[in-house]
Amino acid sequence: MTTSPTDIHAEIATIPVWRHRIEVSPGIVTPGVEDNATELARLEIPRALAGTRVLDIGCSDGFYSFECERRGAEVVSIDDESSLLAGGRNGMTVARDLLGSSVDYHPGDVHELDPERDGTFDVVLFINVLYHLRNPILALDRIAAVTRPGGTLVLKTYFRNDVHFWWRGRRFGFDLDKRPKWWFFPESQLGGDPTNWFAPNSAALEGALRATGWEAIRRVGRHGDRLYYHARRQSSA
Repeated sequence: MTTSPTDIHAEIATIPVWRHRIEVSPGIVTPGVEDNATELARLEIPRALAGTRVLDIGCSDGFYSFECERRGAEVVSIDDESSLLAGGRNGMTVARDLLGSSVDYHPGDVHELDPERDGTFDVVLFINVLYHLRNPILALDRIAAVTRPGGTLVLKTYFRNDVHFWWRGRRFGFDLDKRPKWWFFPESQLGGDPTNWFAPNSAALEGALRATGWEAIRRVGRHGDRLYYHARRQSSA
């Protein structure tokens, strides 16, 4: 494993764009654009993870995977490598090597999760992925299939309201009624990004979770245009 600061910085520099800020060695942090420490508090990921199995879907550079491992979990991480990851060496694999981590990372598609192949998990992280999917309900079905009864889903996603606006750096919005709604973006209407497909309002998101086998659905926060939810996998009948 690389140990000298010069070599560590050289390894980090092999990745042109980092999303996550990961301390890979004392005082050496990858140059990510996201404030992961603040997000970690907002997500309210369980602190006691010893003896649990965690799945990180859309793991990107792996900050949350490594944090769950640090908290004692056995972690499996997947990403479809359609965003910053590009196969071969990527931020996740570079950070994992520098940390000496045992996180099991491999390319994967949330729609293809299979309990026979992948096993089941106590905690599933589904962070900033839902709105990138062409089949979000199917994805929630497949996540439920690989989550143990009573297991926890930690979800963060982009959302919409009927009326919304930004003022002084803060987002304000409301729905005209209580109906569940999904907004569809067939091209690049959302942020100029062709991988942004769907955005629910909170009623639609909660309804989708109930329909796909989740209970004890709890909104743990909202920040800007993102919702943060926890849900529990329904117990077997």
